[in-house]
Amino acid sequence: MIHGLVLAGGESRRMGSDKSLITIDGKPAYLHMAELLLKFCDAVYVSFREEQGLFRGHEHAESNITAVFDRAEFREKGPMTGILSYLSYVSVSQSLASGQQPLGSDNPSLTLSKQQLDHDGPSHTLDSPMDSPFDANTDGLLIIGCDYRNMTEEALGKLVAVGQTQGRICCYQNHITGFIEPLVAYYPKPILMGLPEFAQTNSSLRQFVEANNPCILPTDSSTLEALRSFDF
Repeated sequence: MIHGLVLAGGESRRMGSDKSLITIDGKPAYLHMAELLLKFCDAVYVSFREEQGLFRGHEHAESNITAVFDRAEFREKGPMTGILSYLSYVSVSQSLASGQQPLGSDNPSLTLSKQQLDHDGPSHTLDSPMDSPFDANTDGLLIIGCDYRNMTEEALGKLVAVGQTQGRICCYQNHITGFIEPLVAYYPKPILMGLPEFAQTNSSLRQFVEANNPCILPTDSSTLEALRSFDF
């Protein structure tokens, strides 16, 4: 069993308008990507800034797509902001569901999600360890940015299949630029749990991937097209 995460909290400065709301196949990009992840994931989360107001007018969204606000203590960390906010959210949710006292409950509280928690939940900070956000049956996390307009099931399926087999982060490497694509990747649970500690001193998601012996999948022309974002 795996979770999915759509990263939709970027400020879209180059685009000039919110990329997460651009229509793909009749739906806003964040929702299109979330529904694509549902083909591989048991539960999907969408991280975004609260002021974006996503999900309004889309009450028809699948019940296993959950909204998660980007947390203030993780701002200015680029794409890591959404991932760390997701880890904090599901850790608290797991603790509340099990009746346990969540770690970090002495910290000032922030609302985690209007869809899932109508009250303020305890926050985690980068200065304290984080409970495992996954139950025993969850293997890892499939991540995608909201702006991969041409993403295909085939491209995502390869990441999941290879990543789960190898037990390593699995991502694509652009055969033209040589850059890896950390925003379209599968992250195994044991490796992902090292992200909060890494983020204390480094906000580069690409460097986190490279530091963990990833399984790199080469691109061809069709895969490269799937990795095109709105900016290109």
